[in-house]
Amino acid sequence: MNEKEILSKYIKPLSYNFEDSLGLNDDAAMLKNFKDKNFVVSTDNFIYGVHCPKSLDIKYAIIRAILVAVSDLSAMASNPYCIFLSLTIPKNVDKTFLTKMKKGISKALALTNTHLAGGDICSSRGSISMSVTVIGTANKGKILKRNGASGGELLCVTGNIGDAKIGLDLILQKKVSAEKFLKNYFIRKFILPEIRYKFSNNILDYATSCIDLSDGLLTDVYNLAKNSLCGLTIFYEKIPFSKEAKKMLKNNLYTKKILYNSGDDYELAFSVKEDNLKIVKKIAKRLKVKFSVIGKFEIEKEINIDMKINNTGYSHF
Repeated sequence: MNEKEILSKYIKPLSYNFEDSLGLNDDAAMLKNFKDKNFVVSTDNFIYGVHCPKSLDIKYAIIRAILVAVSDLSAMASNPYCIFLSLTIPKNVDKTFLTKMKKGISKALALTNTHLAGGDICSSRGSISMSVTVIGTANKGKILKRNGASGGELLCVTGNIGDAKIGLDLILQKKVSAEKFLKNYFIRKFILPEIRYKFSNNILDYATSCIDLSDGLLTDVYNLAKNSLCGLTIFYEKIPFSKEAKKMLKNNLYTKKILYNSGDDYELAFSVKEDNLKIVKKIAKRLKVKFSVIGKFEIEKEINIDMKINNTGYSHF
């Protein structure tokens, strides 16, 4: 099957309902001009076998690739609009592979409320890779960054910490049968992280900084404090774990140290003034989002993260 056939049968149909893509018939897309909004743009590389195990079905791999890319928009309180997807796949792929890939892209677009605007496709004898460029929209002058926290503000985090790490380990260890694969709580958390753009948009007037948890809780909140030029004290006893993860901890299958430093949760860590905490709680309750206060930013620039616990999180190098 040649490139034109792949594009025509497996890629172009995914953009038919998105006028800006020009049907993927031209060299580029033409995005609408939003008068009162700014575009927010981010790019993520996702390499099969690096960002997920090679045993993971391509359908689930590409779903995760798109979800984690869109998470960058959530961290900045930007609404997802469209994506550009560049694929590097083996030359000898069969129809089964391409059908699964198409289903995965379609599912991810639905989960993130985005549209496929364009991209590229090529073949390689190397690793399968997916480069995802995400485009979001934000009201002019209203966006969350990593550098807005101030001394006295509270550090909060959505959801639970460490579930995705356990899910990844189960996939690697092949301890879950194919029939029960996505029924497993931890595996679902790894493949289908909840993307919190609705929550971040609703707390935009109250949060002062934000980051998504990709490289590990302690590493990412450290970056919030460092970029905001203030100190930070972590309340370790307040870090949230799911009831399922607590069972793992109780049975000594994991330590809190491992879960503190594991990435891939894609929850949001953000700062908020104490006076606005009640409002954020009401928003979280309305949107059914769990969040916890796990620290406090300090005027002094000392960052009180126990270095015996923090192993600096995930790094490619």
